[in-house]
Amino acid sequence: MRSKKPVWLLFKVLELVLSFCCCYIHWRCFQDEGIPHIFLLCATYGGSSIICLLAIIGMFYAEKPTMQLESAFSGLFGTLHLVTIFVHMYLALHGNKLLYLKSQGANWHGYYICCRDNATVALYATAVYYLHCAFALDLMLTHRRTKFVECPDGTVRKQPKHPRRSMRPLKLYFISKGVDNYLNRFRWFHLLTANMLMSTQPSQKTLDVSSNSNEAFELTPQLNIN
Repeated sequence: MRSKKPVWLLFKVLELVLSFCCCYIHWRCFQDEGIPHIFLLCATYGGSSIICLLAIIGMFYAEKPTMQLESAFSGLFGTLHLVTIFVHMYLALHGNKLLYLKSQGANWHGYYICCRDNATVALYATAVYYLHCAFALDLMLTHRRTKFVECPDGTVRKQPKHPRRSMRPLKLYFISKGVDNYLNRFRWFHLLTANMLMSTQPSQKTLDVSSNSNEAFELTPQLNIN
């Protein structure tokens, strides 16, 4: 059975790397170009890096993750990183440091490049956070227990899939389907997956297997009576 836990680990690692890159660029620009220490920037980059690191550790040693928390934190940090992009755009156009450098005739290109680079990395982080949030919301809203419908002939069958593909649950793979199938051939990948705590939100495949077993269990007494 394919597990989705490596997918969430991949998201958290990417978010940690991008948030740490934002921290490093902001600190370097503060030291070299005098970018102001704004609380929003420090709290967003530092807080997201710490929480992503704790979330990765928590996948192995802490409580089981829930899709509500996954979607809430990823949506929150995605929005905060999006706000920091506009902050850097404002600093690059109307910042007091920039106006001072221009008035003194000093070189202000390094200041502008710092704002541009930090905004670019923050944009990448925003995209990853929002993608993480969208997948978590899809898993939370569409991966529900399979319902059963009664057919005209009196039999009870599993409700068919929605005719619209956009209304069906997403199929998540580690990087891609080919990479996921390739890595599943190795024992270390299975050990890594087994050591991660199981999410409290089951996948659609797990629900299908459990529903089929329940259906067989419910139909068995009827067959015995007849």
